Parts: sequence; structure tokens; C-alpha cells
Amino acid sequence: MSLRYVLPEDRDALRALLISCYGGAERADLLDTLRDVGDMPLELIWVEGLTIQGYLGFARHESPAGWWSLATLAVHPRRAKRGIEDELVRQGLDLARQNRAKAVTVVGDPVWFRRFGFSDVAAQNLVTPSEPGRTLLYPIRPGMAGVTADLIYPLGLPLD
Repeated sequence: MSLRYVLPEDRDALRALLISCYGGAERADLLDTLRDVGDMPLELIWVEGLTIQGYLGFARHESPAGWWSLATLAVHPRRAKRGIEDELVRQGLDLARQNRAKAVTVVGDPVWFRRFGFSDVAAQNLVTPSEPGRTLLYPIRPGMAGVTADLIYPLGLPLD
């Protein structure tokens, strides 16, 4: 098992994983477009043997500047609930910090994401197109928690 960055030669296998996890090509198409326009600053895959078993991708927010969104977390259904998701999120947040992201947002299950340091309280002043209570914030730089801002996502994100 290994965790590594996505390489250009991974695109077809990654696309197949996303289609199998999300039941169609919509998410894979969106991520391909975001990647092509340079709005995916960090993408990680979990590989077992020669097969991609997991994926984590961050997209840049259009606003606030320097903020990222945890855009997609996908693990092959046969590998789900074995810790791959947790390791991808932990490593991804550490790399976001190293890459100088100011904050990371996520739209998802608040209970699940709180254990990684995401907070709905820190996100309470954010204006977001998502369902109320499902946007959380992982503040990295000082002063990001509780900031008032309009979240502007690239190309139709957020996806839940």
C-alpha cells in the first residue's frame, strides 16, 4: 500500500474509480475539468499493488483567496471503512498546511469530519451555496476561524 500524488498516467484508472464510487461520470468529468484549468492544487491516491483504491482531491476556492475545498474523497467500495479514508484526509490536511493553504472547507457529514479538526462553529459566518450545517472549516492560518466570507467554488462545486 502506498499513498502518493496523482500522475498524468493515473487519469484513466482514477476516472474508473470515481465512476464506480459515484455511480456515473459527473464527478470524474468535473474533476478532469478542474485539473485541466489548474484548480486542483493537491490530489492524492492510495495504491495497492497496481490498483488505485482511494483518492482525495482539493480544489481552489475562487474566494476567499488561498482557501481550498476538500472536493472529493473516494475509496473503492471493497476497501471502504478500513482506514484508507482517514489516512487520506489526515495526510491531505497536512499537505494543505505545507502548501500554505489558509483554510480548507468541506461539505459533508459534520460528525465524520469533526474528528479531523473541521468545525461547523468556525464556518458559521461563511455564506455558502450548500445545505445549512453541512459546510465545515479547517482553519490553518491564524484568524481564519469565524471569518465572514462568501465561499465561491470553481465550476459548480461544492459536491456533497
